[in-house]
Amino acid sequence: MGKWINVCQYLVALSRLVVATIIFLVQHRLLRYWPPRERPLVTVSQGKVRGISSTLPNGKPYHYFKGIPYAKAPVGELRFRAPVPLDRFRVPIVDCCVERADYVQLDFFSGFVFGSESALYLNVYTPVQQLPVKPNGSRLPVMVFQHGGGFACGTGSSFFYAPDSFLQKDVIVVTVYYRLGPLGFLYLPEAGIEGNAGLKDQLMALRWVNENIAQFGGDPQCVTLFGESAGSFSSYLHMLSPNSRKYFHRVICQSGVACSSSFMQTDGVKMAFNLARYFGYKGSSQKGALETLLKVPAEQLVKHQRKALGVAAKNSDLVFVFLPVVEQTLTNDSIITQEPEQILKTYDTLQIPLLEGCNDGEGILGLFIIRNQLDGIAQLPYRLASKMFRALPKDEISRISERIKRFYFGDQPVDRWDREQLKHLLSDMIFMTDSWLNAEWVARYQPHLRHYHYRFTYDGRFSLLKRLFLNASTPGACHGDELMYMFCPRALPKLPPSSEENRVRENIIALWTSFAKHGDPSVESRDIVDVRWEPVPKIDREATEFRLNCLEINLHPTMVSDPCVERTNFWRSLCETSSK
Repeated sequence: MGKWINVCQYLVALSRLVVATIIFLVQHRLLRYWPPRERPLVTVSQGKVRGISSTLPNGKPYHYFKGIPYAKAPVGELRFRAPVPLDRFRVPIVDCCVERADYVQLDFFSGFVFGSESALYLNVYTPVQQLPVKPNGSRLPVMVFQHGGGFACGTGSSFFYAPDSFLQKDVIVVTVYYRLGPLGFLYLPEAGIEGNAGLKDQLMALRWVNENIAQFGGDPQCVTLFGESAGSFSSYLHMLSPNSRKYFHRVICQSGVACSSSFMQTDGVKMAFNLARYFGYKGSSQKGALETLLKVPAEQLVKHQRKALGVAAKNSDLVFVFLPVVEQTLTNDSIITQEPEQILKTYDTLQIPLLEGCNDGEGILGLFIIRNQLDGIAQLPYRLASKMFRALPKDEISRISERIKRFYFGDQPVDRWDREQLKHLLSDMIFMTDSWLNAEWVARYQPHLRHYHYRFTYDGRFSLLKRLFLNASTPGACHGDELMYMFCPRALPKLPPSSEENRVRENIIALWTSFAKHGDPSVESRDIVDVRWEPVPKIDREATEFRLNCLEINLHPTMVSDPCVERTNFWRSLCETSSK
């Protein structure tokens, strides 16, 4: 019965997505050829941009500017390298009325390659009533959003990330397009490719915001960086980076923190050589590998990026292909040159307020990815343990994987493994364990970093992704589902303002925008959320116990202590044992 429910809900969600896409494309084509006569014009440091004026659901006016170039196109000799600032636009006035192409990528669902290699753009949405703004006028808080997609796909488009609800709370929203896959994260340091080009694109966008957002009515001294999944991992790394964090003042991480070395790429050079050899390179120099990859069309690099995994590709269903690396050299563009754990455990070095958490059904994404790989499920604990504890000997990893099997599945044979427990395993190993570790390490080593932890548990009619992941009947909030209660994707059903789903949206928007304005999610949200969100309490560096205060975000948010305490303690014991 559950299977048929999943299929029916999938077809409904897919049909909504198809219809919304067609309407979106038609509207954009009409707007491109027949824009309104009266349009806002803003001067930025690179020239002038012309946007569109529109109206929010509450009747207030707002303006948007889509597809503003923030760096030179990273093509030709600029491929794989840090972005180059754009001094002047190529035209006197850049028309920013519609979305531009996504960055070239491999679509997660269809496997098709689409997009443009030159797509380093950002979108600006501002609720100020009059543009250009007066020089001495008041300035609004700014929220810069970074999309997810496993560093391989994703978009900043308003099709998914229409920020109407944020704008109605008087904040400016910026969404960023950045390089993905091998084009964004190739690593050949001896050939001058230091890695993390996609993260450096994000840093360039932050610099652009710092330099230009005042022209849109924004306050460059009140910027919140936030992201989901890969965008969350990115935001977290920027928080750890001295080069980055001077350009924002608060950070929100949704389903992804990179506090342990298990997340970072350790064999980037080997992966680059694997990819180069697939395209015919037979030498051994990094420079030669780079020369080969520079000649390959971007679409082919993206299409065949999993070849970088070599013989491990057949066991890589749950493996991100190209990831951030710890860079060898500290430069003006470097993002991270130390292991994240080392930075976190350097006492009292971080002070930016952090709002961070996960959804209770994160592992639904993993269930979807391995849905046709039932033969490999028996090896799943070992494969995941090999990634998380990769510095350990193989026999120790085998012992850890056996402990994982016993904890989640007891002595049950693999064909009788409980699906709910499998979901918990995938949730914990991919997302939640690092979130729990981050909470404890911040409480222990960063006394001046105020940390608010959440757990999103609402499952409603806006939960589009779990339906597209063929898991509508699986309990819990899927990976990415909270985005549907923040932004206004075109494919969502139209529900009345009094619906539970819209109430949950009001809760999240009130908390997120209060945090963006004040560094405290409860200052301006108490008229909507009737509980105060308490930060995670600090502990002594030698303390043996840690208590995780957490806001459970649902229809009626409530503070809870130590959610999933048995699972948390299990992983804590594994991590403590493996570090000895």
